[in-house]
Amino acid sequence: MPNWKLEISYSGKDFYGFQRLKGRRTVQGEIERILSYLFNEEIKVVGAGRTDAGVHALRQVISFKSLREWEEEKLKSVLNKLLPADIVVKSVRKVDDGFHARFSAKRRWYMYFIYNHSDKNIFLNDFSWWLKEPLDRNLLMKSAVIIKGKHDFVNFAVKESEKNTIIEIYESFWYFKKDYLFYFICAPYFLRKMVRFLVGSMVEISLGKKSLEVFESYLIKEYKDKFSAPAPSNGLYLYKIDY
Repeated sequence: MPNWKLEISYSGKDFYGFQRLKGRRTVQGEIERILSYLFNEEIKVVGAGRTDAGVHALRQVISFKSLREWEEEKLKSVLNKLLPADIVVKSVRKVDDGFHARFSAKRRWYMYFIYNHSDKNIFLNDFSWWLKEPLDRNLLMKSAVIIKGKHDFVNFAVKESEKNTIIEIYESFWYFKKDYLFYFICAPYFLRKMVRFLVGSMVEISLGKKSLEVFESYLIKEYKDKFSAPAPSNGLYLYKIDY
């Protein structure tokens, strides 16, 4: 029974997230529909990350097992012909039987894209967070440094009882290119909406509305109120998965 590993990209604009949900258009639902047709059997896929509605993926990884064989490049070609235009298969590989897209992952990377300019760019509306007020980039970098390391992120997520909120952040940094601001973060796993809450918090700090000291305290003990609202989903990308 072949075990498959697929690397995919998708625009989350018109999806109700990655995970299969009855009555909703999801990435998992679209892929399983086409794979089940091609393999002539019911295919269930596993994703390395469960992106929410509106969130994009540059290099999401999925895995599944099948009864039927396919040549890797042929399967990739056929999938890209049959899948909707907002999903692209970047690679197809047969892997060891023990590989699992979610549980075999060592690190997950996310990227957040902010367009910081006085004028809106309509071509970036669905793929970035437009902020017209100038952001203090020095404060963005300082807040990103605070995030790196092991902290309790209970204040920066939607509560999920099954997940440990103490997480070690391997990388946390900003990259600036003119009016384009990119935030990168890497960890073994993330809590729901965690990256969006962190980005929203860093933006509040960079606008002078909140302090670095209070932000740091939110990583130490639990508070009743959130530090800030989450950043919009359309600027968030699942960047890559390390195995």
